[in-house]
Amino acid sequence: MAAIEGTGTAGREADTRERLIKAALRVFADRGIASATLREITEEAGANVAAVNYYFRSKEELTRTVLETCLRPINENRLRSLESLVAEHGDRPVPLEDLVEALVRPMVVNSLDDSGGRSPIRLILQVRALPQPLTNTILADQFDRIHRAFLAALGPALPGLTRSELALRYDFARGSIMQILGDLDPAARDLPDLAIQHAGLDNEDIIRQLVAFIAAGFRAPAFSPR
Repeated sequence: MAAIEGTGTAGREADTRERLIKAALRVFADRGIASATLREITEEAGANVAAVNYYFRSKEELTRTVLETCLRPINENRLRSLESLVAEHGDRPVPLEDLVEALVRPMVVNSLDDSGGRSPIRLILQVRALPQPLTNTILADQFDRIHRAFLAALGPALPGLTRSELALRYDFARGSIMQILGDLDPAARDLPDLAIQHAGLDNEDIIRQLVAFIAAGFRAPAFSPR
């Protein structure tokens, strides 16, 4: 009789590796990569410390795997959506709201974790707040191509903006996405109550509001330097 998939040694090893990645994501997001210990991660995963060395060889390689695992689906979906829009419109500029949604939707949808929180968002915020050479390299590998592609598509949609102003507004857009998703994480619900209540918003509400807000910011009159 053929073995049931996932019940043999290979299946058990894949399960342990996956549990370590998910546990490391939670611990890194809560404690920061530098502060998190391998013992905390393995206890969270129900594994032993030797398992990290077996599957990843080092904390640095585990860090790389965790970041790539949570960022790759977001950026692959962004790029896929963007390429589809560019192909659909040919030589014509892609409508601004469509471009913004291609940037926003994957981050909103793919940043949810198994518990309904947004540990990938917390982790990205940790990494950006406490930059290190390793994580800087990983973020550059994951995001630089995406940024170049979106800026190239946004230029024709916003011909009145200079390249530098377009890049600045693109950064504003990215920041607003991270801010609202960070506030929506259940881990942030013990913060003082906000004037605007976020409770009850689902993903589609968040996407719709972000797209409208970001598109309006992109369309604001060009800045006139003093």
